[in-house]
Amino acid sequence: ISDALHSASDIVATLVVFIGIRIAKKPVDKEHPYGHGKIEPIAATFVGVTLVFAAFAIVKGIIVSIIEHSFTTPSFIAIVAAVLSIVVKEAMFRITYREGKKINSISIMANAWDHRSDAYSSIGTFFGILGSIIGSHFSIHFLEYLDPLAGAIVACMIFKVAFDIMKHSIKGLMDSSPDSEKIDNIKESVKGIDGVISISWIKARYMGQHLFVDMGIGVDPDITVEEGHNISILAEAKVLKDIKDVFKVLIHIDPVNIPQNPIFKPYELGNLTESD
Repeated sequence: ISDALHSASDIVATLVVFIGIRIAKKPVDKEHPYGHGKIEPIAATFVGVTLVFAAFAIVKGIIVSIIEHSFTTPSFIAIVAAVLSIVVKEAMFRITYREGKKINSISIMANAWDHRSDAYSSIGTFFGILGSIIGSHFSIHFLEYLDPLAGAIVACMIFKVAFDIMKHSIKGLMDSSPDSEKIDNIKESVKGIDGVISISWIKARYMGQHLFVDMGIGVDPDITVEEGHNISILAEAKVLKDIKDVFKVLIHIDPVNIPQNPIFKPYELGNLTESD
């Protein structure tokens, strides 16, 4: 029953992910100039929450069965159902995870891990059913407890999967930076452009599947505004071409003879004097 409840939660989670993907694909508009990518980590968080409730339901069922000593011996068909669930759910995990990785969709990858947790659950179900049948057939009463014990282990696995999903999705909601390797790759992509003397600063954040990059590049202070603008266009095009997942690049031009703060803070015009 716990395994079935866990599988049922997949229906709700997958429906939310499906709707989230449809919304995330919508183009930018007046109210959402950065697109609708934030819906993806929101959908992934929902998947994590459904897993927590599924694990809680399993634990609750285990406690009740132990207190009431309400153990029953399932039929052989239950073993067939558990094995079939393991095979199907593992296949679903592999297919879904591969597609989610391909398009860098956090919600699809979260849904894939939900399938993997279902496979874990079914493994526990299989051993619980098998132990119960063996215990009943050979009158080995302690094997009756194998079912709730397996369920408890499965619940711990599901909690772990839910924690990992929610941890990753919350990072997406908080505009976390990509890993240092991705940042270094962006820097290397721009350094080879003619006219770029240095990288003053760089910031990047994921918005769903898409990566938004803001960066300052150091140029010769004696070039014209138009020349600096043309260099920034080249830098933007190079990053978009070379770096996977990058959706938008904002380039700020810095003259190299002025010290740069790694965190760009625009001047407040009201505080500038005539001498400034």
